[in-house]
Amino acid sequence: MKKKLLALIALVLALLMLAGCGGDMDLNLMRLEMYYRGLDLVKYEDMKYTRPDMTEHDRVLLESCETARTAKNLEEVVEAIYAYYDCYDVFYTSYSLANIRYSANLTDIYWEEEYNYCASYTATVDAGLDALYHALADSPVRKELEGEEYFGPGFFDAYDGESIWDETFTAMVEEETALVSRYYDLSSQALEVPEGSREFYDRYGDQMAQLYAELVLLRQEMAAYLGYPGYSEFAYEFYYYRDYTPQQVVTYLDKIRQELVPMYRTLDRSVWEAGYAACDIADAMDYLQGTATAMGGVVESAFGMLMDYELYDIGYSENKYNASFETFLSSYSEPFIFMNPQGAAMDKLTLVHEFGHFANDYACLGSVAGIDVAEIFSQALEYLSLVYNPEGQTLTRYKMADSLCVFVEQAAYASFEHQVYALAPEQVTPETIRSIFAQVGEDFGFVEWGFDDRSYVRVPHFFTSPQYVISYVVSNDAAFRIYQMELAEPGAGLALYQDSLYSMESFFLAFLNSVGLESPFAEGRVETIRQTLEEMLK
Repeated sequence: MKKKLLALIALVLALLMLAGCGGDMDLNLMRLEMYYRGLDLVKYEDMKYTRPDMTEHDRVLLESCETARTAKNLEEVVEAIYAYYDCYDVFYTSYSLANIRYSANLTDIYWEEEYNYCASYTATVDAGLDALYHALADSPVRKELEGEEYFGPGFFDAYDGESIWDETFTAMVEEETALVSRYYDLSSQALEVPEGSREFYDRYGDQMAQLYAELVLLRQEMAAYLGYPGYSEFAYEFYYYRDYTPQQVVTYLDKIRQELVPMYRTLDRSVWEAGYAACDIADAMDYLQGTATAMGGVVESAFGMLMDYELYDIGYSENKYNASFETFLSSYSEPFIFMNPQGAAMDKLTLVHEFGHFANDYACLGSVAGIDVAEIFSQALEYLSLVYNPEGQTLTRYKMADSLCVFVEQAAYASFEHQVYALAPEQVTPETIRSIFAQVGEDFGFVEWGFDDRSYVRVPHFFTSPQYVISYVVSNDAAFRIYQMELAEPGAGLALYQDSLYSMESFFLAFLNSVGLESPFAEGRVETIRQTLEEMLK
């Protein structure tokens, strides 16, 4: 159970009154600014980490569930809900702070211990939220709670009956968390050798390959325990709230292979030069500022918060986690950007990408969008920066090539995951997994680019966020459509983007329908992408 469901009452009520959900964008922005001015916002450096008190968590949960099941006064039940929400927010804010600070220095033992401590209790806390919703399903005031002003009609239907978070499933999730933590440990140790070198694979790659096989087996067991036909179906529903199926994705991936892989195989390597040009982090920040200022509206307002409260860690360090991400620190109502730059012009687009998430969290006071929807905002902002920042012209062909690679490479990764998780348990071995990746590399054109069939162990998402990568593909499709709108009618893509940042729609296809964007699965959609990319990459 993820934060998306938590926010339905804790944040949606505030949004309806303060920020709005669509409608007049200027009014929404005015309400947002009034709301944020009323908060006691702090700079990141002043945020305090405290190790979560799990005894206190258990006490609050017990009291909240008891009140939910027995109290007949709606106000009393709502207060109990907020009491646990506050506890939940404190835990995940602490977890996020520990994650940021450990990611900032993977050699820091203190933050490693704090991160691992918090990570070990995520299953417990998510099970706690699930327990609260089951208690609310039995509440004497359930009917009132399912009113439009609270959770909405039928919300608790999913919580009738027994909770899936029994001791067995919780133990499985805790075991998965421990294995993921071991991957982080191996990644930290591997910093001492060149990534992708023979020494990397000999000393760490083989261990990672064995660890991945263990994770696949465990995740298959989790899905089977809950009665799903496969792990893909489980992950799509349980973690990502997708309103499309793995079967639709498989067909879509094959269309990408047919339409885009030939272009990927013959891509002119000179297009990468602009992205690899020297660039310091100050230049990347200037690029973001110029983009936000030109776009105006909520994007510019969000940039003001980013700078005023220094809500970022974007400096380079050889000890930093080699990735970028954005997170929302719920207890502070503030988003945060983490990035380990490459020292190249591509950093401009990476920073803009993470800021797209930041702007969405800013506009929604903590987005409740599913992953697929959230990634639209990040990727679309990269495309729009090419139009609204004069420097974007020098990056356009690079970004088109990068977009082609997102479609093809992430589609290949998605295909790899679908095939691996479809294996029979006795087939799940490092050797079989490697052979699947080798075939995927052939099918999707990786062999043209110095492919190593062991390199799947260098893709963190396979270990930490299984079945996530398809989100990059479908969201890139939707984001690219916004870019196509902007090219066809200047201002059209920007208007849709700015207004949709306020959307509270969680589901991908439902979101596309609500804003008038075409589904990636629509007939002929991939062909139009190919045509635009061919034109832009001339």
